[in-house]
Amino acid sequence: MISDQENYEMKLNKLHFFLVMLSVSFGILAEIQENESPSLFSDRSILLGVHRGGRDQWPENTLMAFKSVTRRWPDALLELDIHVTADGQVVVIHDDTVDRTTNTAGVIRNMTLAEIRALDAAYRFSPDAGKSFPYRGKGITIPTLHEVLQVSPSHRFLIEMKDGEGIVAATIAAIREAGAANRCILASISPQFMEDTRRIAPEIFTCYDFMSAALLLSELRYGNWNTHIPEHKMIALSPALQKRFNLTQKEIQSLRKKGILVTFWTINQETEMRRILKIGVDSILTDRPNVLAKILAEHRKK
Repeated sequence: MISDQENYEMKLNKLHFFLVMLSVSFGILAEIQENESPSLFSDRSILLGVHRGGRDQWPENTLMAFKSVTRRWPDALLELDIHVTADGQVVVIHDDTVDRTTNTAGVIRNMTLAEIRALDAAYRFSPDAGKSFPYRGKGITIPTLHEVLQVSPSHRFLIEMKDGEGIVAATIAAIREAGAANRCILASISPQFMEDTRRIAPEIFTCYDFMSAALLLSELRYGNWNTHIPEHKMIALSPALQKRFNLTQKEIQSLRKKGILVTFWTINQETEMRRILKIGVDSILTDRPNVLAKILAEHRKK
């Protein structure tokens, strides 16, 4: 038989153990939260979105382009595209071949990083419709994702995953290695890529793909929007998509109020830049950042 005193002491010991474990748990949680870097996407200011590093001004998706942007515009959103090489390296290039931008031809997923490094990434860039090629032979190469992320410790990135074996895992590894999880948003047209990203790296923000975007719009118009919890952080729209789905200014603002960042791509005409700014968005992606920067400066003065 256990006496009342012994029973009382056992309960006290259990309570003490519970309180100690609770304290330890809160301590661990606090340490984790302290070590986590706050997302740089918490600012909802209108961002200058630079498409492929400003492909009308510099050789697209190159270190030269991204460095030029970061020197000029401290709050720019840098958009880029990535593929995976035959030896599993994540490289920054839009097409699945090197034909359009370099001095040779080949499919990226069939080439090693060393083979890609040997190419002239500025070979076909011309600021005057083919009259001159000012950056040929200047040592401008196709960079890795890790190299681009190191261009600036404070700039934000919108990264579109294109193709390659194990691209999701390789991309996440590169972002984590660069310590850039808090300043990246990953995008893809593939719903599977987005699902894998959220499962493997919940600390990295993601962009709506075509399937989740359709579900989002349905929820906005016909569901219980007040209690809806967004699946992703950003939705990327084009003027054509806005027109196709008859997305109104009011609906766009409803998305933003839910904490979803709204970006428009790829806007190169001044009249369209001004129209989209009037709607109210979080970023505009352009190939002509110098033009958009001027319009944004005018807009902020109003």
